[in-house]
Amino acid sequence: MKKLNIILIIFILILLVGFGAYNVTIGNTVKETPKEFTIKAFRFGYTPDTITVKKGDNIRIKIDNTDTLHGIRIPDLGIKGDNSIEFTAQKTGEFDWYCANMCGDKHGEMGGRLIVK
Repeated sequence: MKKLNIILIIFILILLVGFGAYNVTIGNTVKETPKEFTIKAFRFGYTPDTITVKKGDNIRIKIDNTDTLHGIRIPDLGIKGDNSIEFTAQKTGEFDWYCANMCGDKHGEMGGRLIVK
């Protein structure tokens, strides 16, 4: 009898743990696949230099540093990365981006724009 009770308890625990994990998965918000952009960064510009997205979009920007390390920083959104940046566009507006790493005499002129509608 004790053996049967132990097996029953183990079976119930397995079911509870299994259903608990299932409910956690169901309860989480599934994040959509990011909209991905690739930007070429070169002395002293970006191509493309403007990206337009919708508010709420998950965004991934891959930075193709073609000649040296450039990166992107968007000060108004607190975002910065050298090879890629990933974020959710949470507010509408136009946000300027700049080169994140000193890359030469025209470094200060490098820029682009993120437009969130």
